[in-house]
Amino acid sequence: MSVQNTATSDPAFLARLESWVRSAGEILVLIRYAYSGGAKSFEFFSSFRELASRIEKLPPLTSVIAFRLPQLPLRGVVTDDFISQCLADIPDGPEYLVVELARRTAGSQSWFHFDSGESHEELKVSLEYSRDALVAVGLWPDWLYDNNDVTSAIVPDASGSVKGGAY
Repeated sequence: MSVQNTATSDPAFLARLESWVRSAGEILVLIRYAYSGGAKSFEFFSSFRELASRIEKLPPLTSVIAFRLPQLPLRGVVTDDFISQCLADIPDGPEYLVVELARRTAGSQSWFHFDSGESHEELKVSLEYSRDALVAVGLWPDWLYDNNDVTSAIVPDASGSVKGGAY
């Protein structure tokens, strides 16, 4: 599993994120909220300042997983042609991920809608739900273990503890 004893405030973790954003121009971050029924968010960052600001606002024990390599390479507004392109480029079987690139809002709440599945039929349904929205689509990123291309940390609690929570 991902290394869970690194704090999001750790200078080495932050330096790694800054280096990745600078070299790649954009990174995907998976944010998993502790003790929140599996709630998570997939967010792209092209500015380290925006990423650092986002991390600072996260609740304690939140898991932050960042990907160095480009993720979800199919980008565009969901139209019939875009759906056809996704079905041609993403194999039937492996898990896919669709992430909207603009926040949805309802009252004071906002989020980046995402969906996933494994079949072409599910992919069509996911894309139809995001019709006319700008999305990023691709295979679900491999996130379980930290390596040269994936890094993770936990938002420390008030005492500075970085123990993981139930995600």
